[in-house]
Order: sequence, then structure tokens, then C-alpha cells
Amino acid sequence: MPKIHLIGILLFLFIPLVLFLFLRHPFGILTSFGIAIVIMIAHRFVATPFMNRFRNSRCLWCGRTSRTRVKQNVGPIEFEFCQQNCITKAKRFFDFCSRFAPLLRAGIFIPLVWYVITMTLTALNLIHFPDDWNHFIFQFFIAITVVSISFLYWIGKEIDTPSFPFPIHNLFLLGIQNTLMVFRLVGIWWIIVSLIFLFRH
Repeated sequence: MPKIHLIGILLFLFIPLVLFLFLRHPFGILTSFGIAIVIMIAHRFVATPFMNRFRNSRCLWCGRTSRTRVKQNVGPIEFEFCQQNCITKAKRFFDFCSRFAPLLRAGIFIPLVWYVITMTLTALNLIHFPDDWNHFIFQFFIAITVVSISFLYWIGKEIDTPSFPFPIHNLFLLGIQNTLMVFRLVGIWWIIVSLIFLFRH
């Protein structure tokens, strides 16, 4: 496995680590949340230099290094994409995310902020909100959002000057296509778990 792919995978693994700390809080809620937030903040200072070092060495969409590529700016940053299919898919993806950015932000950040605040206040005995319902809110709405992106990005248009309204360094680690597949599979599992929870309650 080329070095670029191995490093990308290792850096990506910090994302499931953060989710594990948020959902399982192995060191208690406050300590686990604190570690997770530190990792989230610190991660960009490692992932962004990795992206900047290798962004002209692989396709941002599929992550491959062996195909003929073309250059394309995403906002102010220049990336490379495989000439066939990848550049088309990427432009549709970026347009979709830009057009629906407010909905996507709401679908991801509102459940996240709700979860962190209510779990923290519960841990401090300031309020009481059931953990299982908190997990449902966090997982179900984020899962609906990311799964929707993974299936619906095709309705975006092939715009000439794409931009991306979220941090792009996380998508570079595996390539957008592979990241969407991971999010789709995990998201579908979270939706199933959430629906089972609703059925039982």
C-alpha cells in the first residue's frame, strides 16, 4: 500500500475514535467529551498539512494516484481529479453541498450541539435527559443527513467554479468517494439501530 494511502487511513481513524468517545464515553462523560473535543481541534493541524503536501499527488474524489488527472480549484485550493468520471462526480457533489449547506449544517451540527450540551449538563446533575434518547437524536438525524448526501449528490450540477462549505481536509484522507461510502454504511446502520430503538419505546 502506498504511503499516502496508509497515512490517510490512519488519520481518518481519528474520526471513529471521536465518535466512540462521544457515544461510549469510556472515561466518563466529561473526560471523554474533553478528549474528543481536543482530538477534533488538533486533528486539523495534522490532516491539513497532509492534504497540502499530497493534494497534487492523488485524485480528491477516488483517492487513486495512478490515473491521468486534471487540476481543479475547489474554492481557493487547487486539487487534482481523474479525468474520467471523477471530475464530473466531484463537481456535482460540491454543488449539491453548497446549495443545501444550511440544511446539511442543521442536520449535523444541531444534533451534535444538543447532544454535547445535554449530556454535559446531565453529567453535572443540572438537568436530566435520558442517555438513550440523546443517543437516538445524535445518531438518527446525523445519519439521515450523511446518508442523504451519499445518495443525492448526483442532483448537483457540474459547475465550473466549485467550492465546499465545510472543512475539506477530512474528505482528502480517504478520497471523497470512499468517505461517502463509509458514511453511508455507518449511517444506514445508525438508522436501523435508531428505528429499532423507536419501535421498542
